[in-house]
Amino acid sequence: MTSPRPIAPMRLLLGCLAALSALAVVQQQVLLRRPPRLQSVGIQPIRSGAAALDVVFSRPMNPDSVAQSGLLPDVAHRWFGVQDRLRLLVAPGQALQSPLRLNLLGRDLRQLSLPPQQLWWDPRPHLLAVVPSEEGESLQMQLRDGQWQALAPAQQTILQIEPLGNGAGVALVSDDDEARQRVLLRALDQRALSARRTGLRDPQLGSLEELESGASGALLFAHLSSNQRGDLLVQLGGFDPVSDRIWIQSAQQKTRVLDLEPSGALRLLPDGGGLVMPSYDGLELLALDARDAASTRQSLPGRREVKAFCSGSGRALLIRHWPDYRRSIELVIPSRPPREVWLGDAGVMAAACNTAGDRLWVVLREAGRSTDDRLLLLDSEGNQLNSVSLGTWRLTSGAELDYDPVSNRLLTVVKQSDAADGRVALIDAGTLKLEVLNQPAVLARWLPAGGELTDVSSPSR
Repeated sequence: MTSPRPIAPMRLLLGCLAALSALAVVQQQVLLRRPPRLQSVGIQPIRSGAAALDVVFSRPMNPDSVAQSGLLPDVAHRWFGVQDRLRLLVAPGQALQSPLRLNLLGRDLRQLSLPPQQLWWDPRPHLLAVVPSEEGESLQMQLRDGQWQALAPAQQTILQIEPLGNGAGVALVSDDDEARQRVLLRALDQRALSARRTGLRDPQLGSLEELESGASGALLFAHLSSNQRGDLLVQLGGFDPVSDRIWIQSAQQKTRVLDLEPSGALRLLPDGGGLVMPSYDGLELLALDARDAASTRQSLPGRREVKAFCSGSGRALLIRHWPDYRRSIELVIPSRPPREVWLGDAGVMAAACNTAGDRLWVVLREAGRSTDDRLLLLDSEGNQLNSVSLGTWRLTSGAELDYDPVSNRLLTVVKQSDAADGRVALIDAGTLKLEVLNQPAVLARWLPAGGELTDVSSPSR
């Protein structure tokens, strides 16, 4: 006789499955009716404008509705992107002198509104300077209140400072009388984004570490380079050839050793995709991705050196040295031959370009009875838009022209012929007006603003 089938347990199982399905449908409907949320917002260093924010939502948004968000002060800006990732780009050429307040609005594709969200953003960089003192030279950062804060103990001599492109720190190369060079890295916790105005503060000091060189004995050569992702390239050379070492420390603290034999200082490309390597025959462009290295390796013959990168356009400024001792300035545009924008006998002391590569600044030094430094403003065709003499001031040895798109200013170090120390100098990028600060300095650079907020889902109070 056949036993009856267990009908009751089967019915119970089917009932449970039906209940779970109904619960899943209810949860799905509840989630679909929930308004979109702001998941994260971060300062984007790789941009073509004055400043940029990357904004990530919990679901795809209507870009036109997000574009209705208010920005105070009301500077020219645009929104880009699709789906749940949009970018706010502040137009170039505007001098931002205060933090920005973003009143974020928007609707998703189901026309559900984002809860009102207020964010404060200070895209302005901090000024870094190597300051001489009785103890040696000290790397210092100017705070928002005008005071200066030391970032590292005094060193006998500081040869180079290299701010990380994402603003997360600054590295330096120091030297002493015994030719012993050290590479130090000061980590910085940026606080340029906040849900409240009072949350905007100066960067907080993190750890100070000496990067392991892997080289034996004293160092003959050390050079640093960073890209806008925050990667740091360290290039060291000892008196013994086998002690040379090159590596990249990523923003995630991962180290990658490079097997290269350059004839000069390496430079990382701003976008993080490659580097420029001097060789005995010219310059070589190398991809950092091993899969693309063979197909993207490019060479540019001639005695050339990189003076500046136009970070938002892929362009760069090069100096070419000719056999008759003349020098030319070349604008390199991707997929095109170098374009000569200046040629002459004067010494090229420093050069810079804006993010688009359509404004170029060059400091020329005419050697004669009196040394005169002249600052030129050129367009991308080499046409002269402005020219001023620095008068009794001249660039110090090793000084750079560091362009800040946020304030539309150039930063450098100048001195007078009878002065012992240099001074920090700011130059308006349009008028070329020189402002010399009462701050002794040997070197000066901009530290870009950076940082990201991830806990921004709840409306600000």
